[in-house]
Amino acid sequence: MKSFAIVAAFLLGLSAVHAARPLSEKVLEEIERVRPRFKQIQDFVIHTISDARFKSSEQLAKFHSDVLLVKQTFVIDAIKKEDALLFQVDNQPSTVDTSCLSFIKTLADSVMNLSGTGFSTCITEASDSLEKVISAFYALLQLDETEYIGIGLLDVFKGENIFYSPESILYKLQQKAVSMEGYPAYLEDDLIKTVNNLGSNLESLEMAYIGCMTTSEQMLKDGFTMAQNHMSLTCRAVQVPVSSSHGSDVDAVETIVVPEGGPLKAEAVRRFRERFGL
Repeated sequence: MKSFAIVAAFLLGLSAVHAARPLSEKVLEEIERVRPRFKQIQDFVIHTISDARFKSSEQLAKFHSDVLLVKQTFVIDAIKKEDALLFQVDNQPSTVDTSCLSFIKTLADSVMNLSGTGFSTCITEASDSLEKVISAFYALLQLDETEYIGIGLLDVFKGENIFYSPESILYKLQQKAVSMEGYPAYLEDDLIKTVNNLGSNLESLEMAYIGCMTTSEQMLKDGFTMAQNHMSLTCRAVQVPVSSSHGSDVDAVETIVVPEGGPLKAEAVRRFRERFGL
């Protein structure tokens, strides 16, 4: 009988301990309730940031494609101008002073080399400006989900005892649940603005590059005009008929001046893109 009383008292004791821990069990229930929501918001933030980075990558790829196409167009046009001038030099009658014509060739070579230096300056300035724009852009994208929802849910247990102070853990979990009631939709809006600003900055860089290249091209045209004048007036050269297969490209490329702003700039941009097929 005495043994039965002891066993009964022990079982009652266990029941009392168990009954005294409902909050501890509620902690486990609450964290399971919050956990799926945490993952939903984590996925939203990660996908939103990744989407912004992907869009910026597309814009950068287009920028590089456009700039290289512009450079290719200017380089090919310059070669055609030189080729047209050298065609005239190499097909002069024997009566024209050959030493004078050799100076024309030297002048043409110098014009091309100076233009190449100008083209290099333009692309270097574009590259330096691009580096600054991209550095500033990626500084704004140094974000991850921890900026918005913390590093996880397990930190609610830090410094706490689930048996001794479950109320404190529950409070922390409730605070997390409140903070996760809605998606950080502002993040998507902010990143859209950031990506759009990148696009505007890249377009400005592109226009500045084209303007720089156009200036260099005009100087090249001026150089070849001077060479042609020397051929006619100094060397007394004659104009050699050009076959349709060879073509004449000394004045083939339109020079477009970039206005500072307003509707004229918009029209210039349209003509630039039409010229280069952008």
